[in-house]
Amino acid sequence: MTLATSLRIDTAIGPTSYLRLLLYSGSTCVMVLLAWIASLVLWQYVLVFIVATAVTVYLMLSRPIPLHLSQPPLSHRIDKHWQLLVRTGRGDELWQAELKAVHGYRWMMSIEFAIIEPYRRSLSVIIFRDQVSANQWRELCILANVGSDKSI
Repeated sequence: MTLATSLRIDTAIGPTSYLRLLLYSGSTCVMVLLAWIASLVLWQYVLVFIVATAVTVYLMLSRPIPLHLSQPPLSHRIDKHWQLLVRTGRGDELWQAELKAVHGYRWMMSIEFAIIEPYRRSLSVIIFRDQVSANQWRELCILANVGSDKSI
């Protein structure tokens, strides 16, 4: 490995995460437990089930799924010229973005971008630890530590 390649983040992200599945399953169990404790009527149980299912499906399908992150070349600023490969309803797309903030936690990382191309918008990406390799997770943690004092 050369020094120049180790200074850039070029991370493939797995589209699925067992930690995310555990989070969604835990949330569903809490909803079921709360509904059971509330002693609802049958139609209210059905309504809670429909709403919980709709929210879960919306959360899983509405947001772009990040597949790859690429940091800009070393000659550019760290917050400019990021490339994101994302899976949308239209297929896999390559977007250009600016890095706004990185928040690192023990099991996940939240990265905020301002998308430049194909259209302007903000995007918050959550990457769970099991979606990347151990070395790539270390690189993302370094990025989060660099940006932890203030937004990048």
